Amino acid sequence: MVKLSFRVFLTFLLILNLTSLNVSLAQSGQRKIIEGVVTDGSGDPLVSATITANNSKSTALSGMDGRFRIDVSTTKEAALVISSVGYHSRQLFVYDTTGFLTVMLTARDEMGEEVVIMAYGQQKKKSEIVGSAYQVNAERLKDLPMSRVDALLDGQIPGLRVTPNTDDATSTKQRLNIRIRGDGSFTASREPLWIVDGVPIYTGDRTNMIPGIQTSVTPLSYLNPADIESITVLKDASAAAIYGANASNGVILITTKSGKVGKTEVSFNIQSGFSKINKSTLYKTVNAAQYMELAKESYVNAGKDLASFPYNDNDLNSYSTTNTDWTDVFYGTGLVNNAALNIKGGKNRLSYFASGGYYNGKSTIIGNTQDRKTIFGKLGYTIAKGLEIKWITNASFNGNNTFNPSTDYLKNLPVFTPYNNDGSYRLYNKKISGMDADGNPQYTLVKFFNSLAEREENDDVQKAKVFNNNFMLSYRILKGLSSTTQYGVDFSEVKQRIYEARTNWSGMETNGTPVGYASSYYNKTVVKTFIERVNFNKVIGRHSFGGIIGVELKSQRYNTRTLSGGGFQDDTKRDVQYAAEITYRDSSLRERKDASFIGQLEYGYDRKYYLQLTGRRDGSSAFGSQARWGDFASAGVAWDLKNEAFLNNSNFISALRLAASYGNTGNSRLSNQEAYGIYSFNSDNNYGGLPGGIISNLPNPLLRWETARQTNLKLELGLWDRLNFLIEAYNKKTVQAIIDVPVSRATGATSAQSNTGELENKGIEATINWSIYKSKDIQWWLELRAAHNENKVLRLYSGNDRTNGNFIWREDFDLNTYYLIRWAGVDPRDGAPLWYDAAGNITRVYDINNRVPGKSASPVVFGGASMGVKYKRMSLNTLVTYSIGGYQFSSFGRDINSDGLNIETDNQSLNQVDRWRQPGDLALNPRPIWGVSTRSIMNSTRYLYNTTFFSLANLAFAYNLPDRLFRSVGIKQSSVTLAGNNLFTVTPYDKTNRNSFKQAMSGYPQQISFFISVNLTF
Repeated sequence: MVKLSFRVFLTFLLILNLTSLNVSLAQSGQRKIIEGVVTDGSGDPLVSATITANNSKSTALSGMDGRFRIDVSTTKEAALVISSVGYHSRQLFVYDTTGFLTVMLTARDEMGEEVVIMAYGQQKKKSEIVGSAYQVNAERLKDLPMSRVDALLDGQIPGLRVTPNTDDATSTKQRLNIRIRGDGSFTASREPLWIVDGVPIYTGDRTNMIPGIQTSVTPLSYLNPADIESITVLKDASAAAIYGANASNGVILITTKSGKVGKTEVSFNIQSGFSKINKSTLYKTVNAAQYMELAKESYVNAGKDLASFPYNDNDLNSYSTTNTDWTDVFYGTGLVNNAALNIKGGKNRLSYFASGGYYNGKSTIIGNTQDRKTIFGKLGYTIAKGLEIKWITNASFNGNNTFNPSTDYLKNLPVFTPYNNDGSYRLYNKKISGMDADGNPQYTLVKFFNSLAEREENDDVQKAKVFNNNFMLSYRILKGLSSTTQYGVDFSEVKQRIYEARTNWSGMETNGTPVGYASSYYNKTVVKTFIERVNFNKVIGRHSFGGIIGVELKSQRYNTRTLSGGGFQDDTKRDVQYAAEITYRDSSLRERKDASFIGQLEYGYDRKYYLQLTGRRDGSSAFGSQARWGDFASAGVAWDLKNEAFLNNSNFISALRLAASYGNTGNSRLSNQEAYGIYSFNSDNNYGGLPGGIISNLPNPLLRWETARQTNLKLELGLWDRLNFLIEAYNKKTVQAIIDVPVSRATGATSAQSNTGELENKGIEATINWSIYKSKDIQWWLELRAAHNENKVLRLYSGNDRTNGNFIWREDFDLNTYYLIRWAGVDPRDGAPLWYDAAGNITRVYDINNRVPGKSASPVVFGGASMGVKYKRMSLNTLVTYSIGGYQFSSFGRDINSDGLNIETDNQSLNQVDRWRQPGDLALNPRPIWGVSTRSIMNSTRYLYNTTFFSLANLAFAYNLPDRLFRSVGIKQSSVTLAGNNLFTVTPYDKTNRNSFKQAMSGYPQQISFFISVNLTF
């Protein structure tokens, strides 16, 4: 027993000594040589990477081939730290290393940094972009209304403004103005260039109208937003100059979704919802009692006897008991249903994405519907190593039923009804037209143009077929060098059929004889684009090179036809071919061709310094024979200070970047009639019984495209990897701007188009992105966007002012400066209207010579704000849009404040209740006088509204259901979303008994919509 204990004791001592010996040897510093290579994510060697031992002063640098050799300690705690500017460091324990090491470092911007789609297929990380580009991804669009693409951008892009084309109630299929960094032209288009998957698409003429079609429906409503992966807006010359003569107003790139190699994934989304008008945005009018009070007072003020007041009860009309709310007649509940089925995946050399979409929308304006069926496919196939084909096709079938009540929902008198006593549509009202010799009232039947009858009995149907086909063949010549051939066709065919029934006044002669009128309108537009380009991208050590060289050919051709006729036996056959008489026919054909040569060179050094040079030469048949070619170029530089050694390890500053660019772009979006002139042949120009023609537009062979010279400065700053600032300042000067100039009447015209104008837009844009809180279960972020733009006319022909409706073009003034007589209010002595004369003195005389430049329609600041909160499976997202400053003239606000002039036929604004009635009254409106013009309703600043507003454009709550719930039926993911749009709008100066800009934002009240969306992934 003693011997055994002794042996155990000796064994313990031996182990203790051996352990002490190992520790002693380690502490004495056994060492080894480690060799290896440092590469980037692509496998290319990294030059001058630093390799440091953590427990000694040993340091090494990688060579030109990325290789290194270092002598280090072999303790368990010993480690190598490998770092390089612009890359995330790595730590390797020496104890675990064996053999030759290959260390790959990941660039900072590859750790989730957003990739931005740029021109001609380029994909760039945000930190590599020299110019001004802003991208919105599908995640930010998915909960917004799916009726049209352009409306999705409202408030989402700094410097991009979306407004209605007009404040009038002229079309229920409203066109929108898209302005990027202000209005850049006098008479040419101010709209951006739209490109889908590299190919330009047709969006209408210079104001987005579709030639030859009575009611223009934007082609952007033919696209299915659910197929969009991202939308990138190019704003400055460095980003957009590669598009040359079409880029002055900005470029919007739409990139559609793609498939990728992997397991097939099927997803299904369905949306269903309803909408109502926001009555707080409805223009306020008087009710029947208020109308009768106001009308009778106006009648007496005109010196008339109330015994002959027109609206006394009779056998046809009971005016005293009628109180029709015409808003309820023309507006109802809108419905929206939207469904999309997507299939994506790939195997071996094949990738695919296919979708089918269906959208059906019923507007709150009864009689207006939109129906869209889309089929989309994208197929990619690798034929051989380095050789790939891609085919993208999109087919869209659209139907639009249109009914426009115009301003009848406001102007129709509340004492009228849409129906006769027997329930038929009212076509006449009976009213007193005077008194006979015995003092008895004389009644007259007066036509009532009943829009309700037109809505129910007439047709206005539009059908559109759109096909976009895009074929690409790419070949990788060498590593980093590829060639791409691309051919795209954008085809659209629009047919509109209008029928005005024999049973209402639209289809009758003036004497009431039923006729029936029909018209057909047709437009076919084909845009063909061929692009041949070579892209190259190469990294050599710390140097990176990239660029594009290529050629682009484009043709655009459209033809229109119009046919009108009248004389139908009944309303069963409604096509114009059945008309007894063809009263009008017309056709047109227009074609233009463009050729372009493009080139771009990019250079980067050590991920810190960047240079970009761009050039493009454009030729177009739309311009004069002596000015057919133009050259456009840009240069930009950027400095990424975060990758400098003095900031590389800063935890406080996570990003710091400066960029500057200068260049010129063009604007060629105008008809070729400006250069070539137009001869008009019709019956009005006949001479001596023979067909004749006149010059309706003078030719100008020297006419050329407008040029915008653009400067852009950009600062990007990130703090703590949570708070990011993007600030850009720009100056865009448009020279050779096209404008009308006077010509001798001996030419047969009074004006011709010429490149004689100049104007300037300059401003600042700011974006703040703040990751407020982030943890495993909670993410909370906020993004604020703001823009300020100043517009100024620099040069006009001979310095002469030009009036443009209610605006004036004057040198050193905003292009959108109002030119109106200033309203001075109401004279409290007698209720007469007052104005200011040109010198600022109050006058009782309305004189057009007293117009002065005044307020501007341009806002001071505009933008949007987005916020998202995510907690485990739940998320809440919001979008707010706003505009501060600026003014808008309300034309229908003017028409409905007639101060008695039109009170016999038109209902009146609620503002008219505050009127002058007796001496000393401080009233809003003059003394109303039946049928008498005091010129108070003539254009003046009386009808200008401040356009400041804040709107909650979108609020969406989503919940991701647990995967286990539907796993048994093959559903991998599922979610439910509840969303509301245009929930409320706030404007200053809004009162319950007044109308303000909130009620005059457009010709129709805003609509609030709610929908539920279900998403399933199989």
